[in-house]
Amino acid sequence: MRAVQRILPYTKQLVLYALYDVLDSEESEYDKAENGRIAAKVTVYGNRSGFELSVSEELPATVLTVQISAPCQGLSVQGQRRAVDYLADRVEQLLENELKLSALMKSRGGNVT
Repeated sequence: MRAVQRILPYTKQLVLYALYDVLDSEESEYDKAENGRIAAKVTVYGNRSGFELSVSEELPATVLTVQISAPCQGLSVQGQRRAVDYLADRVEQLLENELKLSALMKSRGGNVT
């Protein structure tokens, strides 16, 4: 099972919001699994695969883990690696972009809602 972990300098709640936002934007099907992880079916680069995602707080940071649990039939090892990297990158980039834009708007006196 291919997996990637990202150590993020954000609260667990913020990372979870970003994760669910990414899953929604990818039009994925997801549900909370018995083990506390999120089980999702996501299409990445045209290949629909099953993933397990989890967020855990390990102060002073939060750990995002993305695993491919049911790869699309015929998906290569490199394709599996790209798929988990893609989802982890999307969450991380969303957090970075939102926080940078928020800080920029505040510094210019704009309202951020």
